[in-house]
Amino acid sequence: MDDIIKSILEDAKDAYKESIITENKIIEDKLLSLMANVKYLENELKNNNIKKEKKKKTRTEIEKNEIEKVKRKVPMWLKKRHQYNYIILKTFMNLSNNNSHYVNLTTLESHSNIDNSKKFISNYNLLKSISEKNHAKIFEEKDGQIVLWQPVSEIIVKYFT
Repeated sequence: MDDIIKSILEDAKDAYKESIITENKIIEDKLLSLMANVKYLENELKNNNIKKEKKKKTRTEIEKNEIEKVKRKVPMWLKKRHQYNYIILKTFMNLSNNNSHYVNLTTLESHSNIDNSKKFISNYNLLKSISEKNHAKIFEEKDGQIVLWQPVSEIIVKYFT
């Protein structure tokens, strides 16, 4: 892309020089405007690329933080087996044969034996999202089926085997 922009600017500069020699003010003004617009577009492209890179880094940092949260919290859950987050995760690990296959949400809920559906759903949602107040991102859904979130799947399986 940079080569194309440079080529357009070079052609415009050459044409601008010719317009000065031929004393054609209309073309001279149009070429100055063209060069300014090309420079503007070049800057916008650079800014967009910088924003994309920052977004990638931010997402990577967020995921790294979430992985660390999982490493910190799951061992504590193993000691507090009455907590809903542990019950849901343990049920999933049993049903999925340690993440060997997907589990349907309805199946997970019914086997978790959490008496209140709202409690199950709210705790499950906190286990599949990234936020400051989540339990830790453990699950992801694919076509309505639950699986361990890929970046932490090996960690979780090790804790349960």
